[in-house]
Amino acid sequence: MSHHHEATGTIWAVFGHRFALEGPGGRILADLGPEGAAGLTLTPGDTVTVAGERKPTEIKVHRLTLGDGSVHTVARPAKAESTPADPQAALGVARVAGYAPSGEPKRKPKHFEVPATRDGAAFTLHVTLDGHLRKAEPARAA
Repeated sequence: MSHHHEATGTIWAVFGHRFALEGPGGRILADLGPEGAAGLTLTPGDTVTVAGERKPTEIKVHRLTLGDGSVHTVARPAKAESTPADPQAALGVARVAGYAPSGEPKRKPKHFEVPATRDGAAFTLHVTLDGHLRKAEPARAA
């Protein structure tokens, strides 16, 4: 679960578009994103305030206030529309590729895992939500 979070503190490490902040609430990782970090020079010892979406391991920064009071808004790309997921289409892709589905497709965030067989061997097929067979892994013995 994510929610809005604000933290003020001193930067103690900078790496790429992320930096580590230490303040009254402890240490936290702040992520500006590659676009948000463009044109900014942050160094250990700087005092900043971040506001953004709290994730389990970091804050996705939406607003950064520097020690001099200047405010930088961090625009994040919009989330992509979710791709419709049709388990029957995943089964069809498996059949067209020469596999015999042997169970129900399991929905994953970006693909279906389809148990299937071909030439007597068992496989787990990864079928993308847009209908492409991404890979066929030999099934592991249970």
